[in-house]
Amino acid sequence: MLSTIYLNDFFEALGFNTEVLYHENRKETSEKIYSIDGERVFVEFKNEVRPQNISHFEKTRSQELPVLVASKYITPKAKETLKAKKINYIDSFGNAFLNLDNLKLYVEKNNAKPVYNEYSEVFTPSGGQILFHLLQNPELINATYRHLAEISKVSLGSVSKTINGLLNEDFAVKQNTEKKYQLVRREELLEKWVTLVNEKILPAHKIGSYIFINSEQFKINEIDPGIESCWGGEYGAKLITNYLYSSQYSLFTTEKENLMRDFKMVPDKDGNISVYEPFWKPKSIEFQTTKGKIAVNTLLVYAELVYSGNDRNIETAKIIFDEYIKPNL
Repeated sequence: MLSTIYLNDFFEALGFNTEVLYHENRKETSEKIYSIDGERVFVEFKNEVRPQNISHFEKTRSQELPVLVASKYITPKAKETLKAKKINYIDSFGNAFLNLDNLKLYVEKNNAKPVYNEYSEVFTPSGGQILFHLLQNPELINATYRHLAEISKVSLGSVSKTINGLLNEDFAVKQNTEKKYQLVRREELLEKWVTLVNEKILPAHKIGSYIFINSEQFKINEIDPGIESCWGGEYGAKLITNYLYSSQYSLFTTEKENLMRDFKMVPDKDGNISVYEPFWKPKSIEFQTTKGKIAVNTLLVYAELVYSGNDRNIETAKIIFDEYIKPNL
């Protein structure tokens, strides 16, 4: 098996002999069982592991066996979280945390680098802005290029490249009837989009960091209705679920000239309010309204929470995923 070869290579990078044997792959549960120096473990293979992936490794399993995450690359923050949760891991660079009965080891060489995939026409900033709409409403893949360009605030050429990329990378298929397309592998698209939106799209649209002047009771609905403004991040999640205490705020607004006056906040490089210009056409997405306060679309709130790596945020993100996002995937 190819996975067995990778796993042996990862252990060889540690620099000493370890017996790695493959036992079984339970197709009904997708569980892969190996033995490491005679001890049976569940092995989870991934190309890259980021904080938003970790909840997947904590799922209920058919047996009480240790879990080993084997990945070509694991981000530093993800390593910290895995170690704190006592989840074993090993990467292709010879870094590992192993707390097994027969093997206890912690190696951190600070030598790992992200896996750079070949060029993609989908996972670009423009592609991510289009995916924001497609993941909310997969039927939009059959909308006109002009409409997709307008609501995503990208060029017609970017839409063409993204749709062709989805087809070429097998994230979309052509249906037999009426020459229509269908978006597939949506959960994988979402996982990749979470990273893309947090690392590329949000930084490119950030206006600045701020703090409230007096209190945190300001109501967006008091603003001129011609200005579209909504809460994301932790406060957006609080509005949606009433489950999370918010200490960090994301504000998406078309108001750029009078932020301090309209929102009663002042610039602060360490401020807990990140303000962004929306990367979508006004009124082109669905919002969540609670007691007159508006949260941005659940997809973006989910992406911010799960990427944070904070346990409470990830727990809240799962609530949002199960109720609002999963039914659409």
